[in-house]
Amino acid sequence: MANIMEIKEYDKVVRRFVDDYVNNLTPDQMREIISEQTHIDFENIRQDTGQVSVFEEMASWDSELWTDTATHFDLPDIEDMYNDQ
Repeated sequence: MANIMEIKEYDKVVRRFVDDYVNNLTPDQMREIISEQTHIDFENIRQDTGQVSVFEEMASWDSELWTDTATHFDLPDIEDMYNDQ
């Protein structure tokens, strides 16, 4: 497909659409979209670089939540996961 706009103008169109779209979502719709996209992002990381990379990403987002999750599933510290490979 051909590009019909200069990138600067295209960017303005996309940003306006996204802004209007997001501002019209309900909180539940936002949660659903974020949840689905986050799962896709983590799956892409897993496919590219493995499970430990996903865990590192989770820890970088919210270390306390990651610690609680890792404890719940009895996972070793991330550093120790590299020793187990």
